[in-house]
Amino acid sequence: MKNFVKKYKYKLMFIAAAAVVIAVIFALFSVDGAANRKNIDFISSFGWQVEESPADISHLTIPEDLSGVFLVHSQLSAIDGSSTADYRGKNITRYSYKVLNHSKSDGGKIRADVFVYKSEIIAADITDISTNGATAPISDISQISAPNAD
Repeated sequence: MKNFVKKYKYKLMFIAAAAVVIAVIFALFSVDGAANRKNIDFISSFGWQVEESPADISHLTIPEDLSGVFLVHSQLSAIDGSSTADYRGKNITRYSYKVLNHSKSDGGKIRADVFVYKSEIIAADITDISTNGATAPISDISQISAPNAD
């Protein structure tokens, strides 16, 4: 056994290092069940229906100087009187879910974005990620499509 370990020492070290890296990546980019449920419940409270798992999870830093698109987005995604402007310089997480009941959902390009800082939802929006798409407040339910009749 000792000769085996000696002979394959570098391979074993590489495998162990790879396992650690994979574990770290999984921890950073996975969403725990409670956070996911909280996000989905929040989105659903406005009448939106989304897939059960996020399509994307991004870690962002809100710029100190909110100008241009960042300023407009801060105003659009504001909820309960707060906005991403209140979190300048902070690292936040954006969970992006595929919306199922938007009038343009057939193309799969409509997302509900939830912005979280330290497990607190600080902003949210509905975004059309297609070319020339637009972003709307999550409270703008004018594009919710009627349920399909079975």
